[in-house]
Amino acid sequence: MSIFSPSGAAGAPRAGLAERLVNRLAGRRDRVDPAPAVGSPVAVLDRGGAEPDAELTEISEGDARGSGRSRRGFFGGAALVGAAMAVNPWGYLVRPASAYDAVCGLDAECADGYSVFCCTINGGSNSCPPNSFIGGWWKADSSSFCGGAARYYIDCNAFRGQNAWQCRCNDQGCDRRRVACNQFRYGQCRLDIPASQTGPVVCRMVSCTPPWQQYAGVCTSTSATDNRTATHSAPCNGREPIGSFDTAVDSGGAGGRLGIRITGWALDQDLPEQEIQVAVYLDGAGVAWFPTGVARPDVNAAFGVPGNHGFDIVVPAAAGGHTVTVFAINVGGGAANPVIGSRRVTVTDPNAGLPRGVLDSVSTGPGNTMVLQGWAFDPDAPGEAIQVAVYRNGQGEGWWPTGVPRPDVNAVFGIPGQHGFRITIPVASGDHAVDVFAINVGGGSVNPVIGSGRVRDAGFPLGRLDGLSATAGEVRLSGWAFDPDDPGAAIHVAVYRDGIGIAWFPTGLARPDVNGVFGIPGDHGFDIRVPTSPGRHEFTVFAINVGAPGPNPVVGSGSVQVPG
Repeated sequence: MSIFSPSGAAGAPRAGLAERLVNRLAGRRDRVDPAPAVGSPVAVLDRGGAEPDAELTEISEGDARGSGRSRRGFFGGAALVGAAMAVNPWGYLVRPASAYDAVCGLDAECADGYSVFCCTINGGSNSCPPNSFIGGWWKADSSSFCGGAARYYIDCNAFRGQNAWQCRCNDQGCDRRRVACNQFRYGQCRLDIPASQTGPVVCRMVSCTPPWQQYAGVCTSTSATDNRTATHSAPCNGREPIGSFDTAVDSGGAGGRLGIRITGWALDQDLPEQEIQVAVYLDGAGVAWFPTGVARPDVNAAFGVPGNHGFDIVVPAAAGGHTVTVFAINVGGGAANPVIGSRRVTVTDPNAGLPRGVLDSVSTGPGNTMVLQGWAFDPDAPGEAIQVAVYRNGQGEGWWPTGVPRPDVNAVFGIPGQHGFRITIPVASGDHAVDVFAINVGGGSVNPVIGSGRVRDAGFPLGRLDGLSATAGEVRLSGWAFDPDDPGAAIHVAVYRDGIGIAWFPTGLARPDVNGVFGIPGDHGFDIRVPTSPGRHEFTVFAINVGAPGPNPVVGSGSVQVPG
């Protein structure tokens, strides 16, 4: 009995996707019935003596779906969970139904043309159901399901003539793909079963173990690499992660920031050796994902697994009570990213009532001065100007009021007033260390440091040797230099090799980064090439003073090997 309907016959049904593939392989364009009759022919690939990783073509399920499309190269190595997360990662975590659907990957409907997973129709078992056999396989490279290695898809074909399977669409769960509809065979397994005895693909299994190893003597290593199906899966193909949310405590303002310290562990049972991530929610809002990676030998011993599965995280949190919830992120199969714990914790601010502020910048100013800019306010009197105290080289210079408008500060803290400062202090030439304190006007007895910095004052050129490299017969030196006494002018740098002066070279290359940091005009960069014999050489660069009498300071030195 032929599967082919008369070409052009009135009322002939539209060809099914896999059946149209059979037609093409048979050299026919006739339409076919959706359910092939018993005894109808099936396409079987004879791989002959093909080498491993030889590409199987013209016979993939996806190729049957439409012109110019094959399985290869559609999804690449995208993870199944990645597909679920791409549109709305936090929504995926909190809406299990959406997450469940996403676990099946794309092309999960019957009309998409792909075969169902065996575990979906075989009582959860990832194995060929009765009255079927392993007919062939393909792989998807760099699979997140298999820890970055290949994932293998193994087709289970029906026996032709037994009439045990009828073409249908699975209608349970999200894996609503085809059952016993796609009439083809890759052909690397059960070579003792000929084409004449091969029925449609009932379903497909998955494995992280190569089929020629897992089914030794049944499958060959002739490979079909087809990354298009990389995201295809089903909830029954894996287990959900497990873990424990052990502690959540106030971080005590460690590092100058309020927060909550969270500890625990998590692992994915499908890939127990792989470190996974945990997602942290604070008061119902997603904070971030954090990797595991902390050694937990107790977990390793309890589950008999390798790897580091602990986490120790500090998440920012304002003072007050908070609910912290932790999810374990699935990297294998399974249907969700399960909650591994939720805890309530109260954060206290050890600096409550103390002034706040930041020293934004310290720079040289005109005429032997330095300039300090920043902001400060006291939460006890947020609308009022306060004072900041400046110490230079450990000695008090004085107190200065705030009063410069800082709308950015007002917006962040929701306060009125003018809380910025810009302070100019006369200094002698040389290096200076600066500390700035905010003066308390409310509760508390501490005047906190809001910033420290260093500056080299006018009278000495500033600069840096950024790069020192060598090619055959030549050394390249690059960097910048300027003199604060005349900050818009180009100056010279002197280059010494092995203690002997080579020449002076002018600056003059644009360095907008330098201009931005120091608030100066001009072009202060240099890029110098010095012919040099092979061997190792020492280079030193000096910035030449053009202002008040003073030294020509070294702006950098280094050693370089010149090739022959």
